[in-house]
Amino acid sequence: MESFEIQILSDRFTIEPLENGLYRIMEGENKVGVIFPEPDGDLVKWATQDDLEDGFVQQVGELITEHHI
Repeated sequence: MESFEIQILSDRFTIEPLENGLYRIMEGENKVGVIFPEPDGDLVKWATQDDLEDGFVQQVGELITEHHI
């Protein structure tokens, strides 16, 4: 899969799909973190093992989902 860009307010991020459903979030040359989807009943919750705010992780995850629709 190819990288793609998302925008949250005035910030632009590059999303790099990795293996096993992981997504690396980049801001310019800086790695912000890695997120991944986790099934939660009928919903998908986005999670990370990095030090990122839950709201940010969920928002980025929703934009990744929209990109794939």
